[in-house]
Amino acid sequence: MRRDSSHLFPLISILLLFSTLSYGQAWSGILSTNRAIDWSHAGLQATFPDGETTAAPWTPPTRTAICVTLNPSGGDDTTQIVNAVSACPTGEVVLLGGSIASPKTFTISSFMRLSPGYTSGHNNVTVRGGGPMATTVNLSGSSANIQIGAGQVAGSAPLTSAPTNYTVGNTSVIVTTGSPPAVGNLASFSQCDTGFSGSPCTGTSTDNGGLFVCSFNTTCDFSGGSGNNQSQQQMVLVTSVSNNGNGTYTVGFTPGLYMPNWAFAQTATLTWYSSTYTAIGMGLEDMTITLQNSQNQQVSINGAYNSWIKGVRIVGSGVNEAATFSATKNCLFFNNYIFAQTPSAMGSANQISFGQGNDSDDLILNNIITGGVPVEGEGLDSGVVIAYNFNRDSQTNYYQDSSFQHHGEASLILHEANQFGITEDDDTWGTHHLNTWFRNYFSCWDPPYLTVNPRGIEIDNYSRFENVVGNSLGSPKCVAYQGTSSSTGYIYVVSTTDALALNSMMRWGNCDTVTGTCRFQSSEVPTTLPGNAAPFENSVPLNDNLPCSFFLAGYSSPTCTPHANGGTGLSWWKVCTSWTTFPTRCAAGQTQPFPLVGPDVTGGPYVNGTAYDAPAAIAFQNLPIDPNYQNSYSITGSSWSGGTETLTVSGLPNVGHLIGGFQITGVSACNTPTGGEAVMTSSSATTVSYAMATNPGSCAGGTMKFPDVRQFDESVYQNDPGTGDPPPAPPTGLAAVVQ
Repeated sequence: MRRDSSHLFPLISILLLFSTLSYGQAWSGILSTNRAIDWSHAGLQATFPDGETTAAPWTPPTRTAICVTLNPSGGDDTTQIVNAVSACPTGEVVLLGGSIASPKTFTISSFMRLSPGYTSGHNNVTVRGGGPMATTVNLSGSSANIQIGAGQVAGSAPLTSAPTNYTVGNTSVIVTTGSPPAVGNLASFSQCDTGFSGSPCTGTSTDNGGLFVCSFNTTCDFSGGSGNNQSQQQMVLVTSVSNNGNGTYTVGFTPGLYMPNWAFAQTATLTWYSSTYTAIGMGLEDMTITLQNSQNQQVSINGAYNSWIKGVRIVGSGVNEAATFSATKNCLFFNNYIFAQTPSAMGSANQISFGQGNDSDDLILNNIITGGVPVEGEGLDSGVVIAYNFNRDSQTNYYQDSSFQHHGEASLILHEANQFGITEDDDTWGTHHLNTWFRNYFSCWDPPYLTVNPRGIEIDNYSRFENVVGNSLGSPKCVAYQGTSSSTGYIYVVSTTDALALNSMMRWGNCDTVTGTCRFQSSEVPTTLPGNAAPFENSVPLNDNLPCSFFLAGYSSPTCTPHANGGTGLSWWKVCTSWTTFPTRCAAGQTQPFPLVGPDVTGGPYVNGTAYDAPAAIAFQNLPIDPNYQNSYSITGSSWSGGTETLTVSGLPNVGHLIGGFQITGVSACNTPTGGEAVMTSSSATTVSYAMATNPGSCAGGTMKFPDVRQFDESVYQNDPGTGDPPPAPPTGLAAVVQ
């Protein structure tokens, strides 16, 4: 018998709680327990509230039943899709029609919310296309958005002064309220910034010499502005509620508290979200979504738990971000490809933005991100994992391929095995703490494009107690090891205005092109810190051993056992590199070594052999170019000098930083190979340059085809089976609501 998801949170529920399982942390022996958390919490949880299960944090529940197949209506398809979700039983799929042989295009001209408040109480439904090359959803008009969830605050209550409320790892608190949250509510903890208290938060921002939390305040940022002085937050799931009498309730939740500075004196508060609007188990899969950069359009997850976007190609960008997260917990962004420029009207854009309203334990995994910055963190977030993502062609006015924490108080974020140019915890609008970079490859630039201010890792003022472990950093663009200015190409740029930013940073086992070594130096370990910073001291590790991963279950051994030729057991590790028929018949594949990066890696093409391309990079390099998104520009002249060909081109997009791959046709000596591309090394309003070994002669009269958006299907990623496939992350607090 089918259960309608509108009954997900009945008035009377029996909550099944499973005891927390105890597992050693992958970072044990390297990082102090005060500087890291259990990042295996990130991503989809093993058991959903409706009883569905997942095989891994990146594997949604198996849903094969199609409740309805839709065809385009010829107008706005928002209503028919929402109505179909409303009528679809739990655990089934609304299929948007289309096939490779007969592709179909749907139109969204309204704000489409996949949320129980807009889908007749329904959750746990997947909206799936026939694949990015078969099903396209065009966002049309300024109000066109696709949003999983619709976060609505249902209530809030201050925590009492009970000391047990504020212990790291604590899974229950006592609150004062007349109307408590319900089991299954998504909730968030927040408190006033350092030096503030009350509701609203009032006070004075004063650096305490330790975990100093501050945002939108001239004390801690260089852009100023104003905010609510309440930037530290953590999302949790309510698992139990009991009435203590006297107007207080004990609220249980999962996971436990992350940060060690929760305090009654800073008016710590629990806020919960309405189950009427919180999306649970909602998925968006296997389609192309197009956006227009002149419109306020986005694909977003807002007010959601255990929901996902997977196998989606997003082409174009709204006013800013192409994909955003806010008020989310345990959500997944996996196996996607973003080209964050609208090909017909290119501009500057961002890519994935998270923390716009509060998010925790999300997993951003194995995505191709081109056309803008890969990830912009907008603060108010904790415990997010950003892993195995690839970025190139960052078409922004900053001339840099940079992933950065931008707004106030991002904490305990794990960046693992990403392949970007630059990473930064900046001081534009506030503080950051306890973030970790593990086994990433940062090249210092956006190859092969001329880059302004090349650098590897930048840690700005009031970004404290950061961990940088086992990364490979640099290229010929970085010429010095460490500095305080980003103008001369440093591996590390670290502020000295806030001395604690440098002195509290933990560095261990990082390889770089400047020293030509992998450094295991006690002088780069913060063994002694003063005053309020002392709890975050870190002992010098006993040896040079590193685990393979800080979050992947099965790879937490203190000593990494490499997989040089596959056998990882990861479902997305093998990459198809050529097709008999795209994307249905793979002709050949490639399996990268695991791990990709680190001092125990040899033979790679980057940083003295210590770094390989990520699977997402291999996919990008081999995916076919999609001619449907290319524009034609006339080549009116050309010149060649010293291995560089420069084309004069009419009608180029009027942007400050044109970048990326393109094709040339019409002049045989200049034509790019079939399926191949040239990649810009520099550009101007009228010219593009690229590497060319010999002088091809005049290319005038030819045509430049641009941009090179890739065809895409997540089947490019294939299972890499092993004799000992790693198990899914162990559950740490399972909850199920039983009717």
